[in-house]
Amino acid sequence: MSKDRDRRVALLFSQRHGYAPVPPPMQLEEVAGDLRRELWNVTRGMLRARSVYRAGARHGAGARHGGYYFDSTGTRLVERALGRLWRKPEDEIGAGYNEALDSIKSVMLKADFHEVLDLVEILSNDDAAGDYRNRAAEVFEKHAAAYWLDLSRSPYRFFPRSSDAQGDAARQAVETIRDGGMNGAEAHLRQAAAHLKGRRFGDSVKESFLAVNSVARVIDPQAKTLGAALTALDGDGAMKHRALRETLSELYGCTGDGEGARPALFDSDSPDIGLDEAVFLFGACASFAAYLVNKRGKGSTASGSARGAPA
Repeated sequence: MSKDRDRRVALLFSQRHGYAPVPPPMQLEEVAGDLRRELWNVTRGMLRARSVYRAGARHGAGARHGGYYFDSTGTRLVERALGRLWRKPEDEIGAGYNEALDSIKSVMLKADFHEVLDLVEILSNDDAAGDYRNRAAEVFEKHAAAYWLDLSRSPYRFFPRSSDAQGDAARQAVETIRDGGMNGAEAHLRQAAAHLKGRRFGDSVKESFLAVNSVARVIDPQAKTLGAALTALDGDGAMKHRALRETLSELYGCTGDGEGARPALFDSDSPDIGLDEAVFLFGACASFAAYLVNKRGKGSTASGSARGAPA
């Protein structure tokens, strides 16, 4: 089923036929009510699968109330998830069935957007949660959320997108970088996405630029600037458009200072860097890094050898 069909199916009759407004596209830093509700239903179903029903005993020293109880796997899952989310020792987490469901439901339906994404990431990376990660990812896709859950490699993380087109472009760029063996660049992009979710926009910009710099250093390990790496591509016959090469070098100019990268036009400490700038540069840097990976591959084929080893 396509994403567009998924979203049409998600609309109610009254929305499909114009009797009620269609939910607007979700914005960054937002997890809308319908998504939260469906995400909670998926989460509740996963937790119910980790529980058992015990009938109550009426008499004697072993008397107990009937109801649902977590099995040992479910108890440990709750302790790990809420302990990490709340930064508390696991033995201080109330892991009783009803108490735990109330706590997790409160996060899913009422907490700030970043806490919801944090909890989904935590649960998605816990093997005890089964196929939860797949079902959660489908919910975010169906509701055209401004974040998508990357399930291509563990640890599973959310990436931002301001539109479907940008989300698909970023996804393809990350896949290209990964397939090209650029582990360093991929790690920087994952960190950039984490900083975005944490509203550390300057740090996100810096990591985005470091992804480009990482690819440049693989293209030419001796290069101290991106321009030198582009020149190396030119020498391999992959970067023949001189004006394009010079424009890219100027826009994404990187120095060889101790931090490894410094964007020419953007300072990671600038108060002018906000959400929009950080998201734009995340997508732009991911696309540019993927472009360099593709060009490197063509240059390696043309020259019969690659420059350097994947980072």
